[in-house]
Amino acid sequence: MFMRLIAVVSVMLSLPVMAEDQCQIARTAIEDASNIRGLRIRSKVPCLIQDKEQVKGYLMSAIKTKIPEIKLRMESLVFKTLGLIPQDFNYEQGIVDLYLSQIGGYYDPEAQHFVMAGWLPAVLQTTVAVHELTHALQDQYFNLKQFTDEEKFNSDELLARSALVEGDATAVMLDYARRLVGQPSIAKERDVESVMMQNVMGAALAGGNSVPQGLQLLLIFPYTSGLRFVHDALQHNGYSMVDKIFRQPPRSTEEILHPEKYYAPNVDFSVVDAASMVPEEYPKDAKPIYQDVAGEFVTTLVLGSLVSDKFKAAQAAAGWAGDRIAVFEKENGAQRVLVWDTRWDTLKDAEEFESVFRLRLQLKSADSLAALQRDGQRVRFVKRWIKS
Repeated sequence: MFMRLIAVVSVMLSLPVMAEDQCQIARTAIEDASNIRGLRIRSKVPCLIQDKEQVKGYLMSAIKTKIPEIKLRMESLVFKTLGLIPQDFNYEQGIVDLYLSQIGGYYDPEAQHFVMAGWLPAVLQTTVAVHELTHALQDQYFNLKQFTDEEKFNSDELLARSALVEGDATAVMLDYARRLVGQPSIAKERDVESVMMQNVMGAALAGGNSVPQGLQLLLIFPYTSGLRFVHDALQHNGYSMVDKIFRQPPRSTEEILHPEKYYAPNVDFSVVDAASMVPEEYPKDAKPIYQDVAGEFVTTLVLGSLVSDKFKAAQAAAGWAGDRIAVFEKENGAQRVLVWDTRWDTLKDAEEFESVFRLRLQLKSADSLAALQRDGQRVRFVKRWIKS
């Protein structure tokens, strides 16, 4: 889904940026990042300074060229149907506005250059550069363009991979800042919950009320949960363990949220055949026009939009064992159906998810074209539209 852009546009949360001679700082920042990360600099990284309009132009271009128009429309449809964003929300414009409210610079894997946001104030510029240029080092060793190939990976995989990319860069940034004041690596800390909370609060303040909370939480997931995942790896065997994970990346946000599942052998996720998802009563010539995987984190956000107790929402999503979302349409376009087919670790997990998600149907009690069905550990949500 929309988080596929995270590895392309690197967002810095709660970190102001200086405007004077930023690119001079980049020369030493990449050396600092290299020393901390343990990755030798293989090539120079050009540095550019852009104003807000130039960055906005880059964001718009990235969305237009990297995400097919039908995917944007279908993502908007899915998010609205599941309740993550309001029906009247302009999804594409909202993405751009959200990134612009948070961005402090970015590394572009295609151009292989580093861009600083020239309009931001002069504080902690080197820290920002260390984060961004860690992405340059990642790119030189692990090829970020291929690592986040949206043609190859579903949205849940891309979000998990983005969490590794951003969690790694955030860890290096924090280790750099801690070195300046004589503190040891974050690997020595018991947890990173306080840093995660600071980023959540910073994003909420910057994002304001114009962007739905669900999208804001999607934006910061790679920086918060990604940092916690990388922190766990650092405690295993430092940055060399992070290198190993880049070579065998997490396959789902479930592994980011529960790092122990990444290390557990023989953990697999359900892959649902889209053809089997069409309800029996739906026209036989229906064809899938969009397919994706929501994953545990998006499922958590969906349930969190229905209940005030966010811990309860996370618990209800924790038994996730796989899912598939697909939108089908008859060839003449007169009918359309969305199916969200989910699998759960246990019968209790399936019942818990069903109980919370059923609130969605109760909130839309007049919607006779929506249904929720459970068959053992499988729960399926179906929503139909008939064009007039």
